[in-house]
Amino acid sequence: DRNTGGIVIAAKNAEALRIMNEKVKDRELEKTYLAAVMGRPKPASGRLEGYLFKDAKKNQVYVYDSPRPGARTAVTEYKTLAVRGDLTLVECHLITGRTHQIRAQFRHAGCPLLGDGKYGSERDNRSFGEKGQALCSWRLRFDFTTPAGTLEYLNGREFSAPVPDFVTKYFPGVSLG
Repeated sequence: DRNTGGIVIAAKNAEALRIMNEKVKDRELEKTYLAAVMGRPKPASGRLEGYLFKDAKKNQVYVYDSPRPGARTAVTEYKTLAVRGDLTLVECHLITGRTHQIRAQFRHAGCPLLGDGKYGSERDNRSFGEKGQALCSWRLRFDFTTPAGTLEYLNGREFSAPVPDFVTKYFPGVSLG
């Protein structure tokens, strides 16, 4: 998502791109996101599982609880890190990597992301004065299980983005591990 802050993966050449695409496809990267959501996810930690269908014309994703033609399985693990008033800070791990996955699944669970104009609540976004979604690609770990060629030096390495502004603004003093 172009409105998501934090870490972006890029490749300097075609060989690196080919390898990185293979590693993403084979789920040899662990991606961790931070998000501020409205309300409290129940349970406080768990898995969001569903079937995502993307309407390409509307650039909108719909979540279903059972399989549908054209819908793809989506799984997000999450845990609550902090609660302040009407907001909850969650850490998310993508098991699958679908378009708008975190945003659509939390909306479906009744806890839309703060500031999300597409899947969130305009009333809540206005009450907080937020115009951008509170979602950050926060940590990336390379955990290769197969040879990585010229990218082997990344195996076992982890990178973190700076703590996003929405965390310091709404969850001051929270400790991120």
